[in-house]
Amino acid sequence: MGRVIGVISSRATLPILSNVLIETAGKNTLTFIGTDLELGISTSIQAEVENEGSVTIPAKKLHDIVRELPETKIRVTVSKNHNVTIETEKGQFKIMGLPKDDFPKLPSAEENKGFEIDQPTLKECLTLTSFAISHDQTRYVLSGTLFIFRGSELRLIATDGRRLSFVRRKMDSVKDQDFEAIVPMKAVNELNKLLEDSGAVRITPLKTQLSFEVGETKIITRLIEGKFPNYEQVIPKEEKVKIAIDREALLAAVRRAALLTSADTQVIKLDILTDKILVSSRTPNVGESQEELDAKLSGKEMAIGFNPQYLIDVLKNLNDDEVFLCLTDPDKSGIVKGGSDDYLYVIMPMQLA
Repeated sequence: MGRVIGVISSRATLPILSNVLIETAGKNTLTFIGTDLELGISTSIQAEVENEGSVTIPAKKLHDIVRELPETKIRVTVSKNHNVTIETEKGQFKIMGLPKDDFPKLPSAEENKGFEIDQPTLKECLTLTSFAISHDQTRYVLSGTLFIFRGSELRLIATDGRRLSFVRRKMDSVKDQDFEAIVPMKAVNELNKLLEDSGAVRITPLKTQLSFEVGETKIITRLIEGKFPNYEQVIPKEEKVKIAIDREALLAAVRRAALLTSADTQVIKLDILTDKILVSSRTPNVGESQEELDAKLSGKEMAIGFNPQYLIDVLKNLNDDEVFLCLTDPDKSGIVKGGSDDYLYVIMPMQLA
């Protein structure tokens, strides 16, 4: 139930979409299904089924009740008028349900069209890109993550127009794939919550949708239509400056400098010197800060400004001990890299006062 609740809205325009569909599948399985017409999630659990059937119940009410129940077996019965009774050893709850007749049916994925990849790999890729998805509803095509499968390589790209996150991984279990799809942010977030540190996820391309299957849970999402920007044109082709620095030290310093910025002046300054970086911020009527960090510089010295939150987003999600900041000029985009060329993060600079 907890895996389905995230897709269901109590403020849905159609009352049936505020409900979760519960139906039996044989004598030992109970399936929960939720959808908002753009995203659908189904998951199954083991149960002792006495009489097969189905019903839809207000999802939030059911979730709230079950969450507050003690660790015990519960008995669920459905009357002819679709009222649902939930019984424990010492308690009873009754909820008014609806028949499943008007509940949207999720498309079924064809097994022979799907393929499997490692859950940990996909989870890492989503973690390294999803924070860069645009929240601007007017830029609909940027409100998701671009999935590209070419041969045995997976690429994920997300951008909001001010920064871009790119990751690629070789997939030994995947061969001869050739498709790309823009997966909406809501589906990306639900998928990321579902993925674990072991096992496989099965991906099946449909006509206008994409299916992700993890164990007994399946996510089917409608894809974003439109042309994703040419991300390769955004990636700087030259590096005049390359700085190696401890990731955690830089993250902590940027967080501290960000404390003395404001909504109107969301910028910190990096003074890049031969063997150190000065991280500073200055906001009128608020205050100023400056902190020195050890670093290794290759190239010329430079001063450049960045939105601190954009740096925090990438630094807190990378696992590398050391990161590299690659720059060209103070007015051109920079790149943050880890220890591998399989990931890069493009970030636009901000004008310094």
